[in-house]
Amino acid sequence: MVHIIHSHNTESFLPELETDVPNEAFHRQINITLVGEKLAQELEKRGIGVEVEERDVQENLVDRGWQYAQSYDASREFVKEAMDNNASLKFFFDLHRDTIPRDKTTVTINGVEFARTVFVIGGNHGNYEQNMQLAKKLHDLLEEKYPGLSRGVIFKDGPRTNGKFNQDLSTNSVLIEMGGIYNSLDETYRSAEAVAEVFTEFYFENEATSTE
Repeated sequence: MVHIIHSHNTESFLPELETDVPNEAFHRQINITLVGEKLAQELEKRGIGVEVEERDVQENLVDRGWQYAQSYDASREFVKEAMDNNASLKFFFDLHRDTIPRDKTTVTINGVEFARTVFVIGGNHGNYEQNMQLAKKLHDLLEEKYPGLSRGVIFKDGPRTNGKFNQDLSTNSVLIEMGGIYNSLDETYRSAEAVAEVFTEFYFENEATSTE
C-alpha cells in the first residue's frame, strides 16, 4: 500500500559521522534511507505492506550528468515506474532530513528524545489540497499521541521552489522531513515508529469507513 523513496538519499546525520561540519552531513550508506527502512519495518509489523525504492537517486544523477537540483526529476521516474508496476500502491512518502539547529528538530517526550518531523506540501500542481489534507491529518494524530513531535505542515509554492516534489502523481503523496543534521539515527527511528503508529491508525480507520 505504501511506497517510500528518498530523493536526497545521501542526506545524513552528524552524530553518526566522523565530522561536525554541517555541509558534510552526507554519506553513501549511513543516511536517511535507514530511516525509511525503519519506517517500512514498523508499518509492516502493523499490517501495512510497503515497497521501498532501493535504487540510489543521487548515483543516478551522477551517472546521467544531472545536477542536485534535478533530484526530483530522477526520483519521479522511479515513482512512476513503481506506480505502473504495482497498482496497489496508494500512499507515497518521500523522506528527507532538515538542516536547522538541534533545538528546532528535537523534542523530549516522557524523558525520551525524538527527532521532530515536518510535512512538506508543494502547491504548484492540482493535487495539493488532497495532499495537504493527508499531511494535516497525520500532523493532528501525532500531536494527539506525541505532543510536539510534529513541527506541522509547510506549504511551498511559487517560482522559488520545486513546488511539486512529485506530489502531482498522487493525491496521497507527502514529503516528510525526519529530524535534522544534529539528530542521531536512534532519535529518528523513534520518530519513524511514531509516524508508523499514527499512519496505521489513519489507514485502518479510513479503510473501515470506505467499506461501510
